[in-house]
Amino acid sequence: MLQSQVRAGSWTLEQDGTALACHTLARPFVTAVKREKSYRENRGTYKETVTETARIPLTKVKREGERIVFSDQGHALRLRPEARPRGVELFLEGEEGWAYEFSLPAMEGEAVFGGGEQYRQTNLRGLRVKNFVSEHMKAVTLLEKALLPRVLYREKKAESIGSYAPMPVFVTDRGRLIRFDTASDGWAEFGKEEYRFQYDACPASLILQKGGSFQELSALLSVQIPNRQYIPDWCMDGMIVAAQGGTEEVLRKVFSLLDAGAEICGVWSQDWSGCNRTIAGYQVWWNWEANEELYPDIRGMIRKLNERGVKFLAYINPYLVRDSRLYTYCKEKGFLITRRDGSVYHIKSTTFDAGMLDLTNPEAVTYIKDVLIKQNMLELGVSGWMADFGEYLPIDCVLHDGDPATLHNLWPVLWARINREAIEEYGNKEAFFFSRSGYVGIQSYAPILWNGDQHTDTTRDYGMPCVMPASFTDVR
Repeated sequence: MLQSQVRAGSWTLEQDGTALACHTLARPFVTAVKREKSYRENRGTYKETVTETARIPLTKVKREGERIVFSDQGHALRLRPEARPRGVELFLEGEEGWAYEFSLPAMEGEAVFGGGEQYRQTNLRGLRVKNFVSEHMKAVTLLEKALLPRVLYREKKAESIGSYAPMPVFVTDRGRLIRFDTASDGWAEFGKEEYRFQYDACPASLILQKGGSFQELSALLSVQIPNRQYIPDWCMDGMIVAAQGGTEEVLRKVFSLLDAGAEICGVWSQDWSGCNRTIAGYQVWWNWEANEELYPDIRGMIRKLNERGVKFLAYINPYLVRDSRLYTYCKEKGFLITRRDGSVYHIKSTTFDAGMLDLTNPEAVTYIKDVLIKQNMLELGVSGWMADFGEYLPIDCVLHDGDPATLHNLWPVLWARINREAIEEYGNKEAFFFSRSGYVGIQSYAPILWNGDQHTDTTRDYGMPCVMPASFTDVR
């Protein structure tokens, strides 16, 4: 049973005897924060500089019709509770231009899980978790590992490790579910006596629910965020192996494995669009059409693979390498994000520049779906692909529609939706894709989430072991 009480300057919210939220003069439920924030980006990783200019604990509380109002110093936040199964949704109304920090009660010995992909550990108690989509890997760690002996390398702490797919959704081993409906940059901190959550803008709502098991909590979440993940039946018929280097090399590797008795259902060739050799090595040429030098008859190659029960998988991302054919076309059409002076905003991956397709431009979205995906992949017989990236949207770019700071976390969801819609519009129920980055809502579009490009070592921060916490903490 849900109980909400305001009396003597305090507020309590309980579900079946468990405190979901509370407010006192000494520990206000919400604090308004004024800040100045700047970002510095390097290959998808971001460093923030934050200066706090005002902090107003909203210590006063009162009822105002259906709403509960928290206020002080002329600032107010209004909360309207609405019952949900096993809990409540608190609809929030704050003031524009302010960040908000919320406090929820902690329970002694309680373990906290979720927050999307968290690579270092599963129990988040005692940690501060960022809510900002970013590159997981850092170039500096690669240099450290390359230059330092293994015994001298110091594994990075959880707080310093970025996530491709953070989410402001948490569950606890005491049966609590905490979910903020927000796309804002922010953080969650799980201390000994309280849990604090801060976001750049007032969240639309806060959902607090109670369940008797993780299964019940998962069921409650699936109602809020429709999960439309799927895996085609053919994926269960063997391995999907990675092979590249051109038609002859791919067929040689796949057929050799098949002849040796390996069960293979698919082959993934990232370089189907060409090779981009840089100082970083053999990379993909980001121009999303079949490369005639490496794959001169890609339809014929796919047909040969299919005859032996093997599907072909490709690769795509929302960027186009600078001065490629498709980059030039999209630049002329105005399909790429720009700087404030109107020039193309180039992002850098490893050592080369690329333009970013503007996913808020309806004409660009139509082009991506109709040409890059349907015509250039599905019509060739491609059965799947990696829809890579999505985490690089610059905060200071100019979009066709919308604020990049607001859309940064949602960008990978937009990218996944475009891929899913293209497949469904084309009508191929046997085709699928997998994503690397994400945010709340990607569950409705991406069939599978790729946990990233780990280092081939045993370090727990960026090595192979970090795959397991990332899989377990990803509350989806």
